[in-house]
Formats: sequence, structure tokens, C-alpha cells
Amino acid sequence: MNRTILFILVFSLPLDLTGQTRPLSSLHNLDKLAFNPAFAGNQGALSATALYRNQWTGFKDAPKNYSFSVHAPIYNDRMGLGMLVQNNSVGIFRETNLMAMYAYSMELSNGKLALGLGFGATMYNIAWNELVSSTGGDMLLIKDPESAAIPNFSIGTYYNTRNYFIGFSIPFLLSREADEMTGEYQVAYNLSSNNLHLTGGYTFQLNPQVKISPSLLFKYQPNSTVQIDCNFQVALQDRISLGLGYRNQNTLIALCEVQLNSQFRMAYAYDFDLSPLGKYKGGSHEIGINYIFSFERMVMDPRQF
Repeated sequence: MNRTILFILVFSLPLDLTGQTRPLSSLHNLDKLAFNPAFAGNQGALSATALYRNQWTGFKDAPKNYSFSVHAPIYNDRMGLGMLVQNNSVGIFRETNLMAMYAYSMELSNGKLALGLGFGATMYNIAWNELVSSTGGDMLLIKDPESAAIPNFSIGTYYNTRNYFIGFSIPFLLSREADEMTGEYQVAYNLSSNNLHLTGGYTFQLNPQVKISPSLLFKYQPNSTVQIDCNFQVALQDRISLGLGYRNQNTLIALCEVQLNSQFRMAYAYDFDLSPLGKYKGGSHEIGINYIFSFERMVMDPRQF
């Protein structure tokens, strides 16, 4: 029963199984490198982030996403290098992304402007052999797994000051299309399959102990649904940050971040589905950790723009 409902939910979403619609993430502020290569080297030291998202808890084969990124500045912080590994799965469909990132930054006004480029590969796999017929002996399900790999690229720009940031990026520019004659996958560029990401945020210092940080993530794909995440967080003594978010797909998000010390940060998010379908699926859990291997700033700040 759970699997039946799952597939109804999956195929009712504006989801392009070529992998161009990016997976959801409620902790996108923790790892901007996952969708913007211009963020490489922005934290001023070698930084590593790991994220895990378990969507629709309680459903077998529901979407799951893993990611790991690492990046560092070089040449007196003028350049940044990074690496991103992502694995996204839903049912029998799996996608793995391996990307190397390069960013060049320059001083601009009271902040820093960075331009970024990512390059790597996207690998797809459809495990048809994992499908099980409820009646048994269904010849239509006897099919070998399919896999394909294509090169891929991403571009982005990122500007930040001490109090605010704004970024624009297009992750994973290329897609795959099946040849009508051979059925083999080919590399394609289709503007309508690109995801445009616009992000921004501002930190207000209310007093030495309290900061508030509203932020926005805007995702647009031509011929698809616009996604807008609005988050509002309150940081107490630069140690604990609590907040709420709303996604314009009837989703309420609870957020919590803890700065354990000047280098180690943990974050957790829980999504509440407010739509009529919410009663059929559990909430979504997401957890992330960030570790900075060297820290030279005089003041700890759990929101390093």
C-alpha cells in the first residue's frame, strides 16, 4: 500500500526524471556549494559539510538524498577550490553527481564578489530488476537495469558582506535525452530543464546576544512550478539558532542549528506537509554537519556569509 501511494505522489510532482529538477533541501544555507560553485573558498578555511535528507518518513523507497562537499581558499583567498558528491534516490531511480568547483573572488564595495564554475559528471541508474509484481510472473517487469553517465557543468555568482549575501546559480546545465531509434541516452542542453537558483539573506544584530536572520531561496525551472523557501532564524549568543521556514508547496519547516565550538556546527530540519496529501505521508527529516578545519576569526558566528 505504501509503495502504491508513493508512486502516485512521485509522479504527481513536477519531477523531471532526467535529474534536472534538484532535490529539496531545507538546510540549503548550511551548504551553498551544493548548488552554487561560486561559494567555493568563501568560509576562509578548509570546510567540509555533510547532509542527509529522508523525505516522507515511513514510506518504502521514498526520496533520500546524501551530499558531501569540501572546499578551501587558495592564493590569499582570491580563488577557491571545492568538490561535491551527491546521491539522490527515489524508488528504483538513482542519480549520482560528482563535481569539482572553482571560484574567483574580488573585493567589491564593502564585500566580496565571486564567480564560480563547476564541472564533473552525472550518473543515472534505473534498477528495473528491483520491481516486484503483485501478481508474479509479469513479463513487462523483466528488464535489465539501465545506466548512463554524462558530463555536466554549473555556473554561479555570489556576493557577501558581513551582514548579507546574495547569489545566483544554474547547477547542472546539461541533461540526458533518449535516442528514439536506439534508446541510448545522449547529452543534451535544454534551457527549459535548467534550474535557476536565487538566494539571499540578511543578519540583523538586535543586541550583543541576539541576531535575527531572514533568508530566501527562489528556484525557477521553465515550464515547471516555482519553489520559494522563506526562512526566519533567531541566533542566541552565537550558539543556538532556532527558526521557522515556509515553502510555497504547503510545507512548514522547523529549523535548529547548534554551534558546538568555533569550528563545528550541527543543523536539523523537519518538514511538515500542510497539503491534503500530508495525511498519507510522514514528515521529512534533514540533518547536516559543518566542520571548519582552521578558524582565524575573532568572533564566532553561526551564519558565515
